[in-house]
Amino acid sequence: MEQKTALVLGGGGARGAYEIGVWRALREQKMEIHMVTGTSVGSINGAMVAQDDYELAESLWKEIDTEMVLDIHPQAKSQDPESDSRKTGAMKPEDALLYLKEIFVHKGVGTQGLNQLLRKYVEEEKIRSSPVLYGLVTAKMPNLKEKQVLEGVRLFIDDIPEGKLHDFIMASSSFFPAMQAYEIDGTQYIDGGYVDQVPVSMTVERGATRVIAVELNPENPFHKKETKKPQELIWIRSLWDLGNILVFDKKNTRRLMELGYLDARKAFELNQGEYYTFEKEAFLEEEVKQADSAAKVFELDPLRIYSRQSLQESIKEQLQALKKKKWSPEVGGKMLVMATAEKIMQLPKESRDALKEYKGVVLMEEKRAIKYLLNHIL
Repeated sequence: MEQKTALVLGGGGARGAYEIGVWRALREQKMEIHMVTGTSVGSINGAMVAQDDYELAESLWKEIDTEMVLDIHPQAKSQDPESDSRKTGAMKPEDALLYLKEIFVHKGVGTQGLNQLLRKYVEEEKIRSSPVLYGLVTAKMPNLKEKQVLEGVRLFIDDIPEGKLHDFIMASSSFFPAMQAYEIDGTQYIDGGYVDQVPVSMTVERGATRVIAVELNPENPFHKKETKKPQELIWIRSLWDLGNILVFDKKNTRRLMELGYLDARKAFELNQGEYYTFEKEAFLEEEVKQADSAAKVFELDPLRIYSRQSLQESIKEQLQALKKKKWSPEVGGKMLVMATAEKIMQLPKESRDALKEYKGVVLMEEKRAIKYLLNHIL
C-alpha cells in the first residue's frame, strides 16, 4: 500500500506557535506531507502548511499579539514587561477581569482582527491547487430551545464551497464563549475543539497510513483519544506549560516555537529527553531520565540541546552558585538534592550503592537527580 503521511494540528489558541516549531523540524527532515487537518488554530496553521508558506507563517507568529487577533478593551491589550506571567504567556488577574467583561457584554470577544489576518495571509486558490489535501473541523452551535445537540462538521477542501474557506477557518477558530460564534449562511458555528480536538480520524478515512498528531490542549474536557488508528501514529506534545490560549505574547511565541521544534526532534528519535533535550546517544537509556530530572530540579534552559559534557558543566555551575546562597523556599529543593548527594558520597561504597537503589519516600524526580549527581558530578 502506498504510504500517505498526514499532519494533524490540534487546537489551542496562542499555543499554536508550538505547531510552527514542529513544522520546522519536519521540513528539516524533508518529510513529505500528503494531507493536513486542523482544529481551531490548527486549521490556520494547516492552511499555511497546505500553501507551503513556512517563512510567512513563522514571521507572522513572531509578530502577532493579542490585539491583532481579538477585539478587546484597550486596557486588556498590554501586560507589564517585567511580569513573571510573561514567561509562559499567562494572564494577569486584572486582564482576566477585562476579558470576562468583554465576554459577558458582547457574548464573546470579537474576532474581526483575526478575520482580517486570515484574508491577508491565507490564499484559498493556493490551497485548492496544493498537492497537500487540507481539512478542518468546526461545530454547529446547538439551539437549546429546539433541543439540538452539538454537531461536528468535518470538511476537506473539496467539501468547502468556493469562496468560503476563510469563513470556515474562522468558524473552526471561534472559541465560544470566550470568542463570538461565527455565522455562515445563517448558521452559527463554534470552535471545532468541542467535537474533535486533534482530528486524526478524518485523515484515516481519506487514506492516511502515517499520522503525526500535535496536541496543544490536553486538558480540554472534550478531547477524546479514542480515534481510528492509522498504521503509524506519532503524538507530539509538550510536558511544559504552554501558556494561556488567549494571550498572544511575542516572548512566549518564540519559546513555544523552539519547544515544538525540540519535541518533534525527540518524537523522531533525533534527540533524547523528556522535558529537556539531549544529543542523540548522549546517555544510555537508563541514564536519560536521571539527566532529565537533574536538569529540571536545577532549572536549566529547556530551549537548549545539551551534550553529556555541557549538561555536567551547567549543573556544576548551578551547584557552585547554590553554595554561595542562603536557604530560601525558592532554592530549598535544589539545596536538599545537593546536600543529600554530598552526604551519600561520604558513605562507604556498599552503602552508597544500596541507597542508589532505595525505593523509599524520596520523590522520584529528586531521587533521579540525586542519582545523576552521584554518577556524573560528585
